Amino acid sequence: MRWPWQRKREKRPPRVGLALSGGSVRGAAHIGVLEVLEAAGIRPDCVAGTSAGSVVGAVYCAGMPLSEIKRLARQLQWSKLVRLTRPRLGFLDTQRLEDYLNEVIGGRTFEELEIPFAAVAVDILRGEVVVLREGPVAPAVRASCSLPGVAVPVQWDDRLLVDGGVLNNLPVSPVREMGAEYVIAVDLHPRGSQAHSPPKSIMEMWSLTFYTLVGATHSEAEDADCLIVPDIYGFSWVDFSQVDTLIEKGREAALACLPKLRQDLGLG
Repeated sequence: MRWPWQRKREKRPPRVGLALSGGSVRGAAHIGVLEVLEAAGIRPDCVAGTSAGSVVGAVYCAGMPLSEIKRLARQLQWSKLVRLTRPRLGFLDTQRLEDYLNEVIGGRTFEELEIPFAAVAVDILRGEVVVLREGPVAPAVRASCSLPGVAVPVQWDDRLLVDGGVLNNLPVSPVREMGAEYVIAVDLHPRGSQAHSPPKSIMEMWSLTFYTLVGATHSEAEDADCLIVPDIYGFSWVDFSQVDTLIEKGREAALACLPKLRQDLGLG
């Protein structure tokens, strides 16, 4: 006979966190990854995103269906997100990105999101990572996407914030700090000896230079429990016409990792 207090406790599933890297237009691949995770019944308990990862993470954590996120991604163009401005601290003003995101998620604060979310930026004055988790979401995402030297940085109290990829393009540690016990990380900056396509514009040149430098900085990829790396070598950083292909690349990479995820998370 087994007394009630001697009964074996059921194993509690781990708290799952999702870390979404930066990657400009390549961020569309995150949508494909999310589609596979949702279909498998894997819904993150918390999410952190850098740059493009913060954009996808914000709308997803606001509760927007993936079908709608995909529709919006297909309609995106740079004129909706930026405008040229007189160069001082940057030649692109990203206020339109903030306004567009506010429209899409209804001006929500972090506290109003359905899933806990963090946007990762860098204080360029102090040279330190800033994890934004309080207050309005849209300006935090704008800060996380402010490519230094290209986009105008965002003033945040006494901080001057730029793209989080400067110091942490794959925010695994912020997700851990949010309580994640198992972290799925999606890295849109594959490392290796393969060559990128030659840049066709100054924007592509700036993006390629930035992400080349990002590749030389510390990466938290090894700290993830499951690393998903879509095969997106050769894809442009700025061309929205490739969104559907990028989504599919995200799906392919996530499907390849699904057996490991099922085993690790006890999904059968």
